Amino acid sequence: MTKDRKTFLKNITWAVVGACVVYGCASQGAPRDRSITLALSNPLATAREEVVTVSVPEDIEVRGKVLKTGFYQSGQGQIECVDLDGNGLVDQLYASIKLGANESVSFDLLKDLIPITDQSQKKTQAELSVMKGGQWNGRKYEGGTGFVNVDHLRVADEHTDHSFDIRYEGPGWENEQIGYRFYLDWRNAMDIFGKKVDTLVLQQVGQDGFDSYHEDSPWGMDVLKAGKTLGIGSIGQFVAGTVEHFEQTDSVLCHITLNGNISSIIDTRYYGWATSVDKMYLESTLKIDTKDRAVEHQIKLDQMVSGFCTGLVKKPDVEKLESLVEANGWAYIATYGQQSLAGDNLGLAIVFNAKDVDYVKEAEKDHVVVFKPTTEKFSYYLLGAWEQEKNGITTKEAFKTYLNGKVERLNNPVIAKVVW
Repeated sequence: MTKDRKTFLKNITWAVVGACVVYGCASQGAPRDRSITLALSNPLATAREEVVTVSVPEDIEVRGKVLKTGFYQSGQGQIECVDLDGNGLVDQLYASIKLGANESVSFDLLKDLIPITDQSQKKTQAELSVMKGGQWNGRKYEGGTGFVNVDHLRVADEHTDHSFDIRYEGPGWENEQIGYRFYLDWRNAMDIFGKKVDTLVLQQVGQDGFDSYHEDSPWGMDVLKAGKTLGIGSIGQFVAGTVEHFEQTDSVLCHITLNGNISSIIDTRYYGWATSVDKMYLESTLKIDTKDRAVEHQIKLDQMVSGFCTGLVKKPDVEKLESLVEANGWAYIATYGQQSLAGDNLGLAIVFNAKDVDYVKEAEKDHVVVFKPTTEKFSYYLLGAWEQEKNGITTKEAFKTYLNGKVERLNNPVIAKVVW
């Protein structure tokens, strides 16, 4: 064999090896056509615009098809590819999509996505902000050099209401329409930040004075007085006609799981929550999407708990609204009227799946939704609508129309499938 021929064969060999490394060899089962298609279908005879959550099959990585985390534009809408479990692989897709009546669309997640770098396209956020540089004096946190956002927090044993260690007293989350928060203390109540603007504002709330957000400002204000009630969608246990809150826990951990562009998520773990009748471990996951006032609240309990509940604050002279409840389907209870701290109209609602609910009850201070005992995950939605929102809901009739549309979409979800 000539020297030239040996050199030629050597080069061919290394070329083949290189091709296998870069593209994957057929003998290893890797496909020639690298594509991942997301197919979405609207079963309703009406148009819809919402965020669709899609779990990514694990074997996409095994097949050598790797999605990249990031925020993208496609011809059909915006897509956020997220690695929630931190293993380096995309496991969730959030697709902000507009679909016509009975419309089906599909696009290639590897070829049809263009990265979005414009920060103004961020439409949701979640944050948890704590004071640094100070010290505890009894149950108050004194001094400090300023608030700093953190992703994780074990709530201090000293913490209670008005301890001044957490900006606006707990985590907050928002989209372009509305903001929410809940207290990381014995009240554990959820509250609403009504917004007059369609930009993100939580980063400035409570920076110029601990509770300045109770006063009207150009961005909006705290519009709901929760007090010792369930506020909007808070959780508790209904015992002997009374709602018991999270007054006693061994420890509480809060985690900003996703501060995303079109979806944001907060996870909270309650260890040793004790009421007068039970002691339990509870996982709470709150998720907000762009273009939707509703917050999904997913619950997981470690034991069968009778009387586990959520609900709405009950205000005098404010009308209660209810949808028809079928055996297996989504429904709502709501209130609408002059119940905001600004003295104007505010709508509040809980949207629940009838299969998860034991009964709906009137208590002294709350409209209560009591869930069936279970150790399986279940979800409900909470939402508010303030009349001063930009292009917001301003009448009871419009609020009912919005709620009926939300229930219809939940009962007829977008059909999503990842194909490769």
